[in-house]
Amino acid sequence: MRKMIAWLLVLTVVFSSVGCGKTTTNQSGDPSEKNGTGDKNNTNESVEAVKDKDDVTIDILQYKVEIVEQLDALIEDFEAVYPYIDVKIDTVGGGQSYGDALKARMNSGSEPDVFNIGGPVDLDLWFDFLEPLTNQPWINHAYQGTLDMVTIDNEVYGQPYSIEGYGLMINVDMFEQAGIDPSSVTSLSSLREVFSTLDSKKEELGIDTVLSFSIGGSAWWTAAIHAINLPFAHQEDPMAFVEGIYDGTQTIAGNDRFVDFLNLLDLYFEYTYEDVMNVSYDDQVGNFALEKTAVLHQGNWTIGMLNEINPELNLAYLPIPLNDDPRGKNDTIPVGVPMYWTVNKNATDDKKEAAKLFLDYIASTERGAKFLVEDCSFIPPFSNVTLAAKDMLSAAIQDYSAAGKTVPWMWMYAPDGFTDPGVKETIQKYYVGELDKESIFPYLDEIWKSLE
Repeated sequence: MRKMIAWLLVLTVVFSSVGCGKTTTNQSGDPSEKNGTGDKNNTNESVEAVKDKDDVTIDILQYKVEIVEQLDALIEDFEAVYPYIDVKIDTVGGGQSYGDALKARMNSGSEPDVFNIGGPVDLDLWFDFLEPLTNQPWINHAYQGTLDMVTIDNEVYGQPYSIEGYGLMINVDMFEQAGIDPSSVTSLSSLREVFSTLDSKKEELGIDTVLSFSIGGSAWWTAAIHAINLPFAHQEDPMAFVEGIYDGTQTIAGNDRFVDFLNLLDLYFEYTYEDVMNVSYDDQVGNFALEKTAVLHQGNWTIGMLNEINPELNLAYLPIPLNDDPRGKNDTIPVGVPMYWTVNKNATDDKKEAAKLFLDYIASTERGAKFLVEDCSFIPPFSNVTLAAKDMLSAAIQDYSAAGKTVPWMWMYAPDGFTDPGVKETIQKYYVGELDKESIFPYLDEIWKSLE
């Protein structure tokens, strides 16, 4: 693996900057030159030049199932500005593996012109397919740190999708009805007390169970990516710990934070569905939206589905505590860049040009800003997007960020295959009793080493 795993992790700075309103500047020094205050389209081409272009079709493969309709509307407007460009988009996500779909497309010879990658591991995996984007207009607007995971030797290979966060989402009205102060959650013990109180008031609150969680079905990643991130991110130095696993100086087995993680996981199992192995994404989010549960372990990307089902929900985030140590990171939530847009280096020059125009349309135009903030309820990764977040989940994440109470997304540094099928199957085996507290962590160490 390239030396990318030794990069300095600075994403925590990014989200503090977002929350505090810090910006980078473009080459002219004006951070508000475009979105919301300037040229609506920023086509970078004259109308006459557009008319002279030969027709070109770009094929996009993307992972985010929650924004299919929003992307379709954006593409329609983009094609109106660039009538010679036809955009075809294919979405694979939710219960389907985007990574497997991308590999299948690449191996079959039907390579997409634009596709998504995660962090450093994906960058290494797909490096030979990646077109440098270093000189694109939006680069100077990207928040500090958001490009670090897709930069090698000062060349940038991806455009950040958004900034996202996840945690224990709560129904604020239910907490008030149950007499629970959300700020009381400062430790694993206090979280246990909250869950116990909610459980004792299930009939009064009208809920079926306390926590909407999953370790399987189409929401397997709730546990195998988002939950397993916690013991990595709660290390004193998360990056040094991951580097230590790679070079053999650290192990998952014997690490206190992973012991803490099992305690948290056991707490989740106690207060979630009995069929947690088979909970789908739609059921996990939908049951919370229908107020059949009081807590949801998910991120701000769920806001569209939640609003569609129940726009009256009053939402907030609890931190996710791992233990009772007041010196730890028990008042934090994980925040990061979920994915990056990339351009296929193997595409023809006209396709690459059209693909770059599409990405700049997202990042540098008023319509792109509306897509990011209003249509998708994203926290934009670009300083020139001046639209304020309208949904309460994004606002809550920005509050955590402004307070410096975030931890990074560390699963992106694990070897390909570690989370799926590795962690996914490991947690499922632990749940059904095939692995116990002594055997689960050496098992994970073996999986990691086998994938390096």
